[in-house]
Amino acid sequence: MLSSAAVHAQTPAADSAQAVQNLFKQRRTGGAVFTAIGVGATGAIIRGASSGDSGGNAGGAIVSALALGGVPLGVGIGKTVRFSKTREAEIVAGYSAGKPIPRDIRRRLKSRHFTPQQGS
Repeated sequence: MLSSAAVHAQTPAADSAQAVQNLFKQRRTGGAVFTAIGVGATGAIIRGASSGDSGGNAGGAIVSALALGGVPLGVGIGKTVRFSKTREAEIVAGYSAGKPIPRDIRRRLKSRHFTPQQGS
């Protein structure tokens, strides 16, 4: 039987792994939202420009599509790649094997990531 000290010593590791999973899930959700907004804005601007409503300003429509749709699309894709399920699994497996959590991930972890998430 484990002593209470041994049980408490195991908790931070499990909590940290769960926090990493919560962080990655949150960031992937944000990436999906940004990607959807970017695709929707780009599509709406391009549809408007192709319907002839741009008043002869096709260059302005392209710039608008890139600025209002391309930026969120780029941010969304970047988040999706940086916080992929593959990278999450690598970090959690490495942490379980005794490797430290990478610095870029450690500095993003906040106290809310250490609390149980709804639906988990």
